[in-house]
Formats: sequence, structure tokens, C-alpha cells
Amino acid sequence: MIHLFEIISSLAIAALAFVGIFMQAGLHKGTYKLGTFSYYTNLSNLITGLYQLLIFVTCFAGGSFYDSLTAPGLRYSLTLMIWVTHLIYHFLLVPDFKKRKGEVFAQEWRSFDNLTVHYAVPLLALLQWLVCADKEVPFGAVFAWLLIPLCYLGFAMGRAMILGPEPKSGVYRYPYSFMDLDEQGIKNWTKNILMALGFYIVLGFVLYGVSWLFRAF
Repeated sequence: MIHLFEIISSLAIAALAFVGIFMQAGLHKGTYKLGTFSYYTNLSNLITGLYQLLIFVTCFAGGSFYDSLTAPGLRYSLTLMIWVTHLIYHFLLVPDFKKRKGEVFAQEWRSFDNLTVHYAVPLLALLQWLVCADKEVPFGAVFAWLLIPLCYLGFAMGRAMILGPEPKSGVYRYPYSFMDLDEQGIKNWTKNILMALGFYIVLGFVLYGVSWLFRAF
């Protein structure tokens, strides 16, 4: 039963992730939104979609490659990666967007692609982890998974340096205001990044604690 759920959920998650990104990029309208893949949301959905597609393809045969894909530390890290997409968006960005955009944002929030990439894909991935994943997560994974947000930070800051001080047409230099060095200044920027890392560590411990409870009971 669990194996069947993994097959169904991996295909569903991959399909939703790819459709959501396709629409987020504006491709369904025959256009392309510049900077689509500067956002953590779209990158994390892309990685999740590819990862779930690989699980779907390999889970029928099993073998060493499937075992590597579903190794407890890797699966734990990638589940955290996409779960953060939901948490940051829903609890941090949505209140700010509501305040600044009002009814315009209410319409954007209800769009299929927005609900898909920020809610459906992260929550289905978390459910899949709870039902299917090996819970023998090594303790070091709590800190090792931080490589994902740190790599994204390096990518975002490097991209900002390449774009330069002048904004390009239709492209934001920084994808999120909390990492906007021009707007925040070095002191606030450092505080924001340290707070984010602290949150990621806490979140890592939460999911590790859940894995421990599964092992214990």
C-alpha cells in the first residue's frame, strides 16, 4: 500500500510542480516572465518535480539508484527544501502582500499556479515523506540540509552582482526584499540572513524530531 502511494504521489507531485512552474513563467499565455527562476519557489519546485519524477521512474524496479534517491538524509533534506517554500510564503510573504496589494493579491492568491507551487506541491511532498520515507535520518542531516538555502543565497547574491546596480526591464535585482542588500544595508541584511538560518535549523530539528518519534513508536 505504501509503495502504491509512493508511485501515485510521486507522479502527482512531479506533474503539479511542472504545471505550476509552466504557468508561473507565463508560458501558458505564450510569453515568458523574466526572472522566473530567480525565485526560491520556482527553483525548489523544479528540483522537487525532477526528484519525484526520478522516484516514479525508478520505484518500479528498485535497485541501488532508487535506494540512493530515497536515502533518509537526502529525502529529508529535499522535503525540508520544498516545505520551506510553503512556510515562508504563507506565514511571511502573504501578510505583507495582503497589506500592500489588497484585492489584487487576493485574486493572485487564488490562481491555480500560485496554490500549486506554494501549497499543493510542498504539502503533498511532506505527506509523502511522512507515509513513505525511511525515518532513519542521520543527525548530521539537520545541519547538512542548510547547504540548500546557502547555495540559493549564493546564487541570488551572485545574480545581483551580475545584474549590477541598475534594474533591468521586468527583472528584480533581488528576488526577495529581506536579502536586498541595497535596501537593507549590511547590518539588517546580516540579521535577516542569520534569522533565516536560525529558522531553518529549528525546522530541521522539528522534522528530525518527527523522524525520531516514528522510530521510537
